[in-house]
Amino acid sequence: MGLGVSFHFSMNTFTGNDYDTGSVPASTYNPSHLDVRQWIRVARDLGARYAVLTAKHMCGFCLWDSQDYDYDVAESGNKTDVVAEFMSACKEYGVQPGFYYCILDPHNEGKFDWDSRVPDGYYQIIKRHLTELHTRYPRPFYQLLDITWKISAEQRWELYRLIKSMNPDCLVVMNQAFYQSRRNLGRICEEKSWPTDVINSEDTLPAPEGHNPNMSMDGKMRYLPMEAWIPTGPPYKPMPPMHSWFWRPGFQTQDAQVIADAIRSCRQRNSNLLLNLSPDASGRLPEEAVTTLQQVRKLIKG
Repeated sequence: MGLGVSFHFSMNTFTGNDYDTGSVPASTYNPSHLDVRQWIRVARDLGARYAVLTAKHMCGFCLWDSQDYDYDVAESGNKTDVVAEFMSACKEYGVQPGFYYCILDPHNEGKFDWDSRVPDGYYQIIKRHLTELHTRYPRPFYQLLDITWKISAEQRWELYRLIKSMNPDCLVVMNQAFYQSRRNLGRICEEKSWPTDVINSEDTLPAPEGHNPNMSMDGKMRYLPMEAWIPTGPPYKPMPPMHSWFWRPGFQTQDAQVIADAIRSCRQRNSNLLLNLSPDASGRLPEEAVTTLQQVRKLIKG
């Protein structure tokens, strides 16, 4: 697929906190000019062949109206079903759709803890949410699960098989997260990110020698292609090694040359690039980001 885009857009966009814990009321989410078609049109024009939406980030807020769940768009200041709009726009512009779902969720876990196992009640919500996403919005191309070390190996396999049972052709991707990605550069799959169909490497380019997709996992040789997942935002001030995923006031997209170089590096090193874009609180990609991406397109075509 070469190039994809992800869209980080959720409650975090309205609180200005990449690590929002879901403590504000659902009404805080209130885009004034939501335009998902613009997001996908910009992605298509860049040359992206697939797109991934943060259906639920760690704040616990769902971008669709989830049954028997009160922290979602149906309870917010803008009741538009963003997942439905996303699926429709992807179909219109010929882009394959995918979803992101975060396992870490202080809103549903009752505390903010990166490492503790999720309680059973919340795990049942996870299964229900994933079932809704893959039945109500059928046949997404891709499903990304994040912070998967908070569930057991048996639970990871259960979620993997659940998604495949509803959507056999869907790529199931378990993110390796920032520090793991920086440590292994996609050369291995971390145990707590297994099973996965693709090695996802967060805010990290492939190893200089290029990605070798043939590797041993679970005692067998596996074919595990790589996807570098790169945010286009500025450094995230509370955690300087990382870049911002969500828009906030003062957000400035990285320079077009930096983004173009990342695209070229992934091409040269046998990896896809999943480039993250950040719609603003109006619900649109900011003009400065659109202009930058137009410059990127010119650079990578030149």
